[in-house]
Amino acid sequence: MKHVIITGGTRGIGAGLTERLLEQNCQVTFSGTNDNSVNRAINNLTLKFNPNIFRGVVCDVTKHNDIETLWDFGTKIFGKADIFINNAGVSNIEGQFNELNQEEIERVIDINIKGLTNATHIAYNRMLKQGEGAIYNMGGPGSDGRIVKGLTTYGMTKQAVSYFTKAISREASGGPVIFGLLLPGMVLTDMLLDPIRRDPLGTKRQARIYNLLSEEVAPVTQFLAEKILENEKNGVTISYLNTLKIVGRFISGVVTNRKIVSKYL
Repeated sequence: MKHVIITGGTRGIGAGLTERLLEQNCQVTFSGTNDNSVNRAINNLTLKFNPNIFRGVVCDVTKHNDIETLWDFGTKIFGKADIFINNAGVSNIEGQFNELNQEEIERVIDINIKGLTNATHIAYNRMLKQGEGAIYNMGGPGSDGRIVKGLTTYGMTKQAVSYFTKAISREASGGPVIFGLLLPGMVLTDMLLDPIRRDPLGTKRQARIYNLLSEEVAPVTQFLAEKILENEKNGVTISYLNTLKIVGRFISGVVTNRKIVSKYL
């Protein structure tokens, strides 16, 4: 039974990955930012799974000591960590960069970059000591270099995630720890939907694109979980929404008038 540690595992893609990995007979230690989010996630999981196979921990990924506590807590209960998923991340409110307040800019950078490097530094060194392991970093809009209007800060951090993952994969080549990049595509989480909820008229065009290309959490995280568990190669990119799927979605979406976003608004 594999033990997986996930940061940001109380909602969205992280919560979906936690459930899918538990369904795949894994033991999971996940983190959230506060007691309320962690307890809520634990209560929801207890309705579906044996509580002996998962644990939730409050963890601020920008704090080195919190990451160490997350690792130590999980490995004390479930033994060595086979897989570590850097999922914790936040976006900025959509808008011009110069109109964002400094606190929001720093928060996005701290969590998405500092949090990633904190967690990777600890997980990588601990996995080297245990002699094996796999670390996966969650990409997002901006990871492929495309510019996303209104998300300059967030997109910059996700481009950094992509570069960091490729670079550290090269450093780790031939060693016992492998790295990979996860690209979930457009997933119907609050991060994607909140801009539409705040400004339904101004984002009408975006809503049309989302209806064509977005997907619900369950199928995306099912795909990612299966690929993570079967992968043994270093430097992989696991992408849910590839070019073939995009073309297929546009063709089928025009015919069927797909309205997947509507039920979440």
